[in-house]
Amino acid sequence: MGAVVFVACAGFALWVFSQAGQFRTITAAGNVQCQAVTGVVGAEDIVIDGPGKRAFVSVDDRRAAMAGRPVRGRIALLDLTQDRLVPVDITGDQPVDFHPHGISLWRDPASGEVTLFVINHFEFGGSRIELFTVGADGKLAHQGGVVSAELNSPNDLVAVGPARFYAANDHGSTTPLGITLENYLQLPRANIVYFDGSGFRKVAEGLKYANGINVSPDGKQLYVAETTGFAATAYARDIDGGSLTFLSRTPLANGADNIDTAPDGSLWIAGHPHLLDFVAHAEDAGKPSPSEVVRLVPQGNGFTVETVLTDPGELLSGSSVATDAGGGRFLVGSVFEEKLLDCRRR
Repeated sequence: MGAVVFVACAGFALWVFSQAGQFRTITAAGNVQCQAVTGVVGAEDIVIDGPGKRAFVSVDDRRAAMAGRPVRGRIALLDLTQDRLVPVDITGDQPVDFHPHGISLWRDPASGEVTLFVINHFEFGGSRIELFTVGADGKLAHQGGVVSAELNSPNDLVAVGPARFYAANDHGSTTPLGITLENYLQLPRANIVYFDGSGFRKVAEGLKYANGINVSPDGKQLYVAETTGFAATAYARDIDGGSLTFLSRTPLANGADNIDTAPDGSLWIAGHPHLLDFVAHAEDAGKPSPSEVVRLVPQGNGFTVETVLTDPGELLSGSSVATDAGGGRFLVGSVFEEKLLDCRRR
């Protein structure tokens, strides 16, 4: 009996390691040149305002929070007309209990007014979607916030109107045990909710750790990254009603994190090739976690996958977002590092 239990446990451990990508060999690859941009700790998400030639960065020191000494998070602004980027804090007078996670921009096609949507996680539990008007100088003016029991575990969101958005709940469970089981057994319990300006409703379920979320340039498709599912899933979107219809699922070689949609319709995804290394890195900054950036190019009813950058954790550990800044330039952020990368393809 003991031997049977041992074999079963060993088999399960091997399965977990395999599903987490731990057996993949990671070496530096990619014809790119990158420079570090310091002054940001935990640049987990980045969105680019193309017409404004600027980038907004969600910044939060998660290790400080894990150590029981949280500091206020912030929104940083980057001027993309500059060769050397310098983060500028535009958070304003937000309270101390401000911990931004996923962010999204909405630019009104008629007025040009820009709204920044921010997932804010409170220190003692609960989340709220904060809305900010973005001034011409990039400064933020708080409009208010949206709360709901449907936002049980919001990770990222995508704005589709001045007060409408989709949010990805990365777990369906709310207990520590349930969350752990979802993570390690790859249980498909995550979901997507839609806010139509007055109320929420669930529009997609059965996802494995729903993470980054975005829409196509024409708004007709929605994409979500499944971290433990190592995939990107596409849906057809009803622009008026908000409902989603499954289209395709593209397998990836990493635990996909955030998704950026480029003007040409390609998807930029940063992820974690070794998920268990990322878990170790979260607990100990001295343990590197590989990073990877891929670009998904629309082809037929699906996508082809192009690897842009692979790094064993030397340039950046725990990559969480890659955004196309145009002209071969792209930015890469991470969950914990004290920097982001400003890269150019060669």
